[in-house]
Amino acid sequence: MSAETTVGPNWHVDVEGCVNFRDAGGWELDDGRRMRSRHLYRSDDPVRLTARGRYAVRSLGIGFVVDLRQRAQAARGAGFLPIEQTARIPLVDRVIDPDAPPSLLSPIDLADLYDEMLDRSRQSIADVLDHVAAHVAAGPVLVHCAYGKDRAGLVTALVQSAIGVPAESIVVDYARSHEPSTRRRAWMLREPLPGDPDLSMMPGLLFSAPPTSMRMLLDRMVERHGSLDEWPSSLPIKPDTVARLRDGLVER
Repeated sequence: MSAETTVGPNWHVDVEGCVNFRDAGGWELDDGRRMRSRHLYRSDDPVRLTARGRYAVRSLGIGFVVDLRQRAQAARGAGFLPIEQTARIPLVDRVIDPDAPPSLLSPIDLADLYDEMLDRSRQSIADVLDHVAAHVAAGPVLVHCAYGKDRAGLVTALVQSAIGVPAESIVVDYARSHEPSTRRRAWMLREPLPGDPDLSMMPGLLFSAPPTSMRMLLDRMVERHGSLDEWPSSLPIKPDTVARLRDGLVER
């Protein structure tokens, strides 16, 4: 791999203009096998992507992108790949008013936010999982939102649950977004671009990734569905989606 796409110790990929671009694979599964590396990537958005960063993305061989951002966010500029290689599937999340932000004081508040997002986006999330399953066997897939933490974090957790990644590893993967997200917030405050939201009044918890929040969410999913691998199947996905995810993302 070129210097622009060197994978670091936490599966971080150096893509200039992104701070949370990383490999979602490499995890040992419950059955002792392993989730393939360099097959599923997750990232923050490409609004600040440089020419060098675009070259780095191309060198990864990514064949398909799922963009989870709201339409107004996606309209800010070019995506990672041409539109014919991109599925734009906005996930419904709570509209945050910068002038009257919600009171997010503890990790349970963030878990509640994710729970609401999942409930309001069942069909959209199912469509995302179907798209990942349909394309991952043909080449690497990238899933991204604005920060690569919340919407992309939920989708990644669902994919990992479907193929047998243990809960504790899913929590660790989610928590790796904490430092990049806080760094991105500082960057946006320091060097705002046209169209950036006003972050000055937003609660700091929105830009963090406390492991307790994901752990709480996974515990709720197990309580509701019986096990983590039954969680993805509770969504209106296609009948072969879980099998195709396992076929494309589990090492043989």
